[in-house]
Amino acid sequence: MNEINQEPDSWFAPAGRVSHEALLQETAKVANSKLISALLNAMPDFLLVLNEQRQIVAVNQRLLMTFGVADPESLLGLRPGEAVGCTHAYEGPDGCGTAKHCAVCGAVLAIMACQNSGLPQQGECQLMLDKDGCTALDLDVLATPVTIEGELFTVLALRDISSEKRRHVMERVFFHDILNSAGGIRGLAALLQEGTTPAAEDEYKGWMVNLADNLIEEINHQRRLLDAERGAYKPHFETVDLSELLHDVQRLYEHHERVPDRKLELELPIDCTLITDRPLLRRIVGNMVLNALEASKRGDTVTIRAYCSNGLVQIHVTNSGEMTLDVQLQLFKRSFSTKEKQGRGLGTYSMKLFGERYLGGKVDFSCSGGMTTFSIELPLTPET
Repeated sequence: MNEINQEPDSWFAPAGRVSHEALLQETAKVANSKLISALLNAMPDFLLVLNEQRQIVAVNQRLLMTFGVADPESLLGLRPGEAVGCTHAYEGPDGCGTAKHCAVCGAVLAIMACQNSGLPQQGECQLMLDKDGCTALDLDVLATPVTIEGELFTVLALRDISSEKRRHVMERVFFHDILNSAGGIRGLAALLQEGTTPAAEDEYKGWMVNLADNLIEEINHQRRLLDAERGAYKPHFETVDLSELLHDVQRLYEHHERVPDRKLELELPIDCTLITDRPLLRRIVGNMVLNALEASKRGDTVTIRAYCSNGLVQIHVTNSGEMTLDVQLQLFKRSFSTKEKQGRGLGTYSMKLFGERYLGGKVDFSCSGGMTTFSIELPLTPET
């Protein structure tokens, strides 16, 4: 039995790591296994071999190259999240696997299930990397038990499925949301072609312009999102009247067809202007508002509040009801969604990506007292 350095109680997976001497012995066992060595070199996925404490004793070259690790020995003894840079890796009392967020991590769940059952276990892991907390990685996970010289190890295979997940999202947007707008335009055009009263004709034309504007904005936002994930997006900063922007958002969503019979109230400071990327901020606040309205019931009120002080602006969107803990722990992941249909889930992720990486702000949420509030805090003047 290897000596274990025990740490404080964990939020989720067991804490404790083997001593350095025991780790070197385990590493040597794996290195001496011809089968494992061949497997590490042959597989195109990221491969890690873990001991019973979920510590790394071997990795393959693909992982080293992808994550820019020059010295393989620097990963020995780490856990998977620590090795690849998970933003939550060090939030628990004993690193990866021991934080609150680890309870919903597909990799940790697969490893634990594999160790407990002695059978291969598969799952998906939606990882946020610690460069800025906004870099997403979607992984297919397979944990397989192996016994080497009488000792149990776990081979963890990670396959990057980020492109596949992104494609699902794009399919959802273009084959549903955008087609809905296009269908609305087509329907109004058909009514105009059939002929109608002058008053109705003017009304239909106004609706068509609004639908066309929404369609163009949706396409432009998807283009911005693709550029942002590649690090190629360049924000366009301009002076923005906060009251005007928030009134635009209120008008857009207070009678939105997806969320009928909700009230949308707006509380504003007397006067506030800031320098920011107007389309991005409008989209972020719009996502907050639409999420809040969708989480509300008929007759409920959603409130938008804004504050300006000490060189900062804060925008809060509050609705009644609280999210469950498992939802709270996954909110800002790229592919996570509380909605059932495949391909949803970019709303909160894009809020954080654009709000923090490109606008220099802080996007957050809180749940208490039967209420949920999403917020963004921004400098009145961005740092250059």
